[in-house]
Amino acid sequence: MADWQDTLPLWAAAWAAVRGQSSALEGSGLVTAPDTEPAPPEYIFAWPGTDADRAAETVREHPGAILTLVTAESGDALDYAAARGLEPVDQAVLLTAPTGEMNAAPELPENAELAQAPLERYDVVEISVFDHPVAGGRIRIEEGLAVIGGLQTLTPESAKSLEPAVVAALADEAYVHGADTLYTVLAPHRVADYTASGWTVAAHIVHLRAPE
Repeated sequence: MADWQDTLPLWAAAWAAVRGQSSALEGSGLVTAPDTEPAPPEYIFAWPGTDADRAAETVREHPGAILTLVTAESGDALDYAAARGLEPVDQAVLLTAPTGEMNAAPELPENAELAQAPLERYDVVEISVFDHPVAGGRIRIEEGLAVIGGLQTLTPESAKSLEPAVVAALADEAYVHGADTLYTVLAPHRVADYTASGWTVAAHIVHLRAPE
Protein backbone atom coordinates (compact mmCIF):
# COMPACT_ATOMS: atom_id res chain seq x y z
CA MET A 1 0.00 0.00 0.00
CA ALA A 2 1.32 3.45 -0.92
CA ASP A 3 2.24 5.93 1.82
CA TRP A 4 -0.61 8.25 0.86
CA GLN A 5 -3.08 5.39 1.38
CA ASP A 6 -1.62 4.43 4.75
CA THR A 7 -1.81 8.01 6.01
CA LEU A 8 -4.97 9.19 4.22
CA PRO A 9 -6.95 9.96 7.41
CA LEU A 10 -4.06 12.18 8.60
CA TRP A 11 -3.24 14.14 5.46
CA ALA A 12 -6.89 14.41 4.39
CA ALA A 13 -7.77 15.91 7.78
CA ALA A 14 -4.88 18.37 7.39
CA TRP A 15 -6.00 19.15 3.84
CA ALA A 16 -9.49 19.87 5.15
CA ALA A 17 -8.04 22.13 7.83
CA VAL A 18 -6.05 24.34 5.43
CA ARG A 19 -9.25 24.69 3.38
CA GLY A 20 -11.11 25.94 6.46
CA GLN A 21 -13.07 22.73 6.98
CA SER A 22 -13.73 20.47 9.93
CA SER A 23 -13.48 16.70 9.50
CA ALA A 24 -14.37 13.41 11.13
CA LEU A 25 -13.35 9.83 10.48
CA GLU A 26 -15.71 7.87 8.26
CA GLY A 27 -14.53 4.27 7.92
CA SER A 28 -11.14 4.33 6.21
CA GLY A 29 -11.65 7.93 5.05
CA LEU A 30 -13.09 11.25 6.16
CA VAL A 31 -16.21 13.34 5.93
CA THR A 32 -15.62 17.10 5.88
CA ALA A 33 -17.70 20.28 5.88
CA PRO A 34 -16.96 24.03 5.92
CA ASP A 35 -16.76 25.71 9.32
CA THR A 36 -18.41 28.97 8.31
CA GLU A 37 -21.68 28.07 6.63
CA PRO A 38 -23.94 25.06 6.16
CA ALA A 39 -22.98 23.02 3.11
CA PRO A 40 -23.33 19.45 1.89
CA PRO A 41 -20.59 17.13 3.15
CA GLU A 42 -17.57 15.93 1.22
CA TYR A 43 -16.52 12.28 1.57
CA ILE A 44 -12.82 11.56 0.98
CA PHE A 45 -11.72 7.98 0.31
CA ALA A 46 -8.99 6.01 -1.40
CA TRP A 47 -10.17 4.16 -4.47
CA PRO A 48 -10.61 1.29 -5.06
CA GLY A 49 -12.10 0.29 -1.73
CA THR A 50 -15.32 -0.95 -0.15
CA ASP A 51 -15.75 2.27 1.86
CA ALA A 52 -15.66 4.21 -1.40
CA ASP A 53 -18.45 2.01 -2.73
CA ARG A 54 -20.65 2.85 0.27
CA ALA A 55 -19.82 6.56 0.02
CA ALA A 56 -20.69 6.56 -3.69
CA GLU A 57 -24.15 5.24 -2.86
CA THR A 58 -24.59 7.88 -0.14
CA VAL A 59 -23.57 10.71 -2.48
CA ARG A 60 -25.78 9.41 -5.27
CA GLU A 61 -28.78 9.58 -2.92
CA HIS A 62 -27.94 13.07 -1.57
CA PRO A 63 -27.62 15.70 -4.32
CA GLY A 64 -25.06 18.33 -3.45
CA ALA A 65 -22.79 15.99 -1.50
CA ILE A 66 -19.32 15.43 -2.94
CA LEU A 67 -17.39 12.19 -3.23
CA THR A 68 -13.64 12.78 -3.47
CA LEU A 69 -11.69 9.75 -4.63
CA VAL A 70 -7.92 9.59 -4.28
CA THR A 71 -6.47 7.10 -6.70
CA ALA A 72 -3.43 6.04 -8.69
CA GLU A 73 -5.35 6.34 -11.97
CA SER A 74 -7.99 9.04 -12.48
CA GLY A 75 -9.35 7.56 -15.70
CA ASP A 76 -10.38 4.31 -14.03
CA ALA A 77 -11.94 6.23 -11.14
CA LEU A 78 -13.99 8.34 -13.53
CA ASP A 79 -15.24 5.20 -15.28
CA TYR A 80 -16.15 3.74 -11.90
CA ALA A 81 -18.06 6.91 -10.96
CA ALA A 82 -19.95 7.05 -14.24
CA ALA A 83 -21.10 3.47 -13.76
CA ARG A 84 -22.57 4.53 -10.40
CA GLY A 85 -24.38 7.56 -11.72
CA LEU A 86 -21.90 10.20 -10.55
CA GLU A 87 -20.36 12.97 -12.63
CA PRO A 88 -17.01 14.79 -12.24
CA VAL A 89 -16.95 18.24 -10.66
CA ASP A 90 -13.21 18.86 -10.66
CA GLN A 91 -9.84 17.12 -10.64
CA ALA A 92 -6.62 17.74 -8.73
CA VAL A 93 -3.26 16.13 -8.00
CA LEU A 94 -1.75 15.10 -4.67
CA LEU A 95 1.99 15.83 -4.49
CA THR A 96 4.52 14.90 -1.86
CA ALA A 97 8.08 15.86 -0.95
CA PRO A 98 10.60 15.14 1.81
CA THR A 99 10.47 18.06 4.22
CA GLY A 100 14.24 18.14 4.64
CA GLU A 101 14.73 18.87 0.93
CA MET A 102 12.17 21.69 0.77
CA ASN A 103 13.05 23.87 3.74
CA ALA A 104 15.80 25.99 2.20
CA ALA A 105 16.00 29.58 3.42
CA PRO A 106 13.33 31.53 1.52
CA GLU A 107 14.61 34.17 -0.90
CA LEU A 108 12.69 37.33 -0.12
CA PRO A 109 12.33 40.48 -2.21
CA GLU A 110 14.09 43.64 -1.07
CA ASN A 111 12.36 45.31 1.90
CA ALA A 112 10.26 42.18 2.50
CA GLU A 113 9.52 40.64 5.88
CA LEU A 114 8.35 37.14 6.74
CA ALA A 115 5.85 36.55 9.54
CA GLN A 116 4.46 33.32 10.99
CA ALA A 117 1.46 32.86 13.26
CA PRO A 118 -0.36 29.89 14.77
CA LEU A 119 -4.13 29.88 14.36
CA GLU A 120 -6.72 27.48 15.74
CA ARG A 121 -6.95 25.16 12.75
CA TYR A 122 -3.64 25.85 10.94
CA ASP A 123 -0.52 28.02 10.99
CA VAL A 124 0.02 30.84 8.51
CA VAL A 125 3.05 32.34 6.82
CA GLU A 126 2.87 35.81 5.29
CA ILE A 127 5.31 37.91 3.30
CA SER A 128 4.91 41.67 3.49
CA VAL A 129 6.66 44.51 1.68
CA PHE A 130 6.53 47.85 3.50
CA ASP A 131 3.92 46.26 5.83
CA HIS A 132 1.68 45.41 2.86
CA PRO A 133 0.89 41.66 2.54
CA VAL A 134 1.97 40.30 -0.85
CA ALA A 135 1.91 36.52 -0.36
CA GLY A 136 0.94 33.86 2.14
CA GLY A 137 0.10 30.25 2.81
CA ARG A 138 -1.23 27.80 5.39
CA ILE A 139 0.10 24.64 6.98
CA ARG A 140 -1.40 21.94 9.17
CA ILE A 141 0.96 19.50 10.88
CA GLU A 142 -0.17 16.02 11.86
CA GLU A 143 1.75 12.95 13.05
CA GLY A 144 4.96 13.00 11.04
CA LEU A 145 3.49 14.83 8.06
CA ALA A 146 2.24 18.25 7.04
CA VAL A 147 -0.07 19.65 4.37
CA ILE A 148 0.40 23.08 2.86
CA GLY A 149 -2.33 25.01 1.08
CA GLY A 150 -4.10 28.33 0.81
CA LEU A 151 -1.17 29.71 -1.21
CA GLN A 152 -1.85 33.25 -2.38
CA THR A 153 0.13 35.99 -4.07
CA LEU A 154 -0.86 39.58 -4.69
CA THR A 155 -0.63 39.25 -8.47
CA PRO A 156 -0.16 36.33 -10.87
CA GLU A 157 3.09 37.94 -11.99
CA SER A 158 4.54 37.72 -8.47
CA ALA A 159 3.67 34.04 -8.01
CA LYS A 160 6.89 32.70 -9.54
CA SER A 161 9.10 34.71 -7.19
CA LEU A 162 7.01 34.75 -4.01
CA GLU A 163 5.26 31.37 -3.91
CA PRO A 164 8.54 29.41 -3.63
CA ALA A 165 9.51 31.61 -0.69
CA VAL A 166 6.20 30.88 1.04
CA VAL A 167 6.55 27.15 0.38
CA ALA A 168 10.11 27.16 1.77
CA ALA A 169 8.94 28.93 4.93
CA LEU A 170 6.06 26.50 5.38
CA ALA A 171 8.42 23.55 4.84
CA ASP A 172 10.74 24.97 7.49
CA GLU A 173 7.80 25.17 9.88
CA ALA A 174 7.05 21.50 9.20
CA TYR A 175 10.71 20.52 9.65
CA VAL A 176 10.97 22.33 12.99
CA HIS A 177 7.92 20.44 14.23
CA GLY A 178 9.24 17.04 13.18
CA ALA A 179 7.15 16.40 10.07
CA ASP A 180 9.21 14.33 7.63
CA THR A 181 6.77 14.42 4.71
CA LEU A 182 4.99 17.28 2.97
CA TYR A 183 1.80 17.03 0.94
CA THR A 184 -0.04 19.56 -1.15
CA VAL A 185 -2.99 19.43 -3.55
CA LEU A 186 -2.83 21.36 -6.81
CA ALA A 187 -4.78 21.88 -9.98
CA PRO A 188 -3.30 19.77 -12.80
CA HIS A 189 -1.87 22.77 -14.67
CA ARG A 190 0.28 23.67 -11.62
CA VAL A 191 1.94 20.29 -11.26
CA ALA A 192 4.89 20.79 -13.63
CA ASP A 193 6.16 23.81 -11.66
CA TYR A 194 6.26 21.76 -8.47
CA THR A 195 7.76 18.57 -9.88
CA ALA A 196 10.54 20.71 -11.35
CA SER A 197 11.40 21.86 -7.83
CA GLY A 198 11.51 18.41 -6.23
CA TRP A 199 7.92 17.41 -5.57
CA THR A 200 6.56 14.03 -6.73
CA VAL A 201 3.08 13.11 -7.88
CA ALA A 202 1.63 10.75 -5.27
CA ALA A 203 -1.95 10.30 -6.50
CA HIS A 204 -4.79 11.80 -8.48
CA ILE A 205 -7.96 13.27 -7.00
CA VAL A 206 -11.41 13.38 -8.58
CA HIS A 207 -14.39 15.23 -7.11
CA LEU A 208 -17.77 13.74 -7.99
CA ARG A 209 -21.45 14.36 -7.35
CA ALA A 210 -24.87 13.15 -8.42
CA PRO A 211 -26.33 14.92 -11.47
CA GLU A 212 -28.77 17.71 -10.60
